[in-house]
Amino acid sequence: MSYTAKVYRVLIASPSDVEEEREIAVKTIQEWNDLHSADRQVVLLPLRWETHTAPEYGRRPQEIINRQIVDHCDILIGIFWTRIGSPTGEADSGTLEEIERVASAGKPVMLYFSQVNKDPDLIDLEQLAKLRTFKSKTFPLALVEQYSSQISFRDKLAKQLEMKLRGLIAAERNDAIENRSGTPNINFEFVGSLTGAAAGKSLTVNTVHTRLLNLDKVPDYTPESIEPKGKKKTSVAFIEHEHNKDYYRDLVRYVVAKRVYHTFNFSLENTGLIGARDIYIDLSIKASEKGTLSVANSMKGLTEPSKTGTIDFYWDDAPDETKVLKIEVVNEEVRGQLEISALQPKRCIAIRHRLLMAAKKSVTAIIKAKIYADILPTPITEELKVSYEVQEIEADAFEILADLGINFLLPSEQEQHETDLDPQLNEQMG
Repeated sequence: MSYTAKVYRVLIASPSDVEEEREIAVKTIQEWNDLHSADRQVVLLPLRWETHTAPEYGRRPQEIINRQIVDHCDILIGIFWTRIGSPTGEADSGTLEEIERVASAGKPVMLYFSQVNKDPDLIDLEQLAKLRTFKSKTFPLALVEQYSSQISFRDKLAKQLEMKLRGLIAAERNDAIENRSGTPNINFEFVGSLTGAAAGKSLTVNTVHTRLLNLDKVPDYTPESIEPKGKKKTSVAFIEHEHNKDYYRDLVRYVVAKRVYHTFNFSLENTGLIGARDIYIDLSIKASEKGTLSVANSMKGLTEPSKTGTIDFYWDDAPDETKVLKIEVVNEEVRGQLEISALQPKRCIAIRHRLLMAAKKSVTAIIKAKIYADILPTPITEELKVSYEVQEIEADAFEILADLGINFLLPSEQEQHETDLDPQLNEQMG
């Protein structure tokens, strides 16, 4: 099946003593095409003067070569061993003239120097001296490569050609983006959890911090304990009963947590005219005052805010194109990474990773997102803020359990109940 592809012309420039390397270079380019052309829609065209020039009369031979192929190449691969090449009338060799011409045009030049041994009787000492002079001038001004065998040359060229192509493609893509849509931008902000509409970069949350009373006086759970009517053991707040003496206390903490934790959703919007790919988001989340935030992994088994400075993401049916790469907590600051495969132009998507966060006192939570994408010449940083207005309240653990249908005597009632029992016991024993 046919496909549209961008063609990059790769000029192979060298003297006559590296014929094998010239063939290796052509084969390496063709192998790259076999592996990548269809997928990346890029084709590399190897250029050599002996296959891509036509006879012409009345001009300097190197001038003809320059006009027919050198000036139209996108990358030059220069290869040397013991020779510099034949003079052209303007340079010590055609190879050197081609290198200088391509480099002056601001195009990539990749130079390779062979260290393979050669019979001294076959070495032209004058050519070798000129090559050494060229090396002494070139090495301080360029990063060059050396190889000790044809196999080494092939391996190095294959790897480094790929690296050079990526840089060339990225630079051309950025130029195209700037010409078509000005400065590209990706916007990161809050989104309403119910409405799905954009909610800006700053939110104010009115909430409570609950101080629990009598939690330590709640009895341990035993299999004989009274259960809420109509509910199975394993269905109450997702907290397991079996072998968990703290079940009732965990249940109270869970109910309190549901009251004080808030869920935050985020959106990502591509405001430009070019689709973005390979989007990475480095997240940093921390409070304006240490020891004031408590954040949970998920609502399952959630307990009252007790830890500080621990922030994570609640995984909620994330689509395949969005992945959490890494989450870690360092000095009460969360550092995380998200990856999104693609985002079409003028499109806004909701990120399905929700943040659960609670504050113990009035404080500001600062969420920073450093965004990387193939359409961005440099990463951009977005900052979101959550301003908490916190009111402290009290709640009795026994009353919370009673609301769930689990009834125990309150501590004061228990003391009174024991006092009422004393006379009866004394009377029975008397």
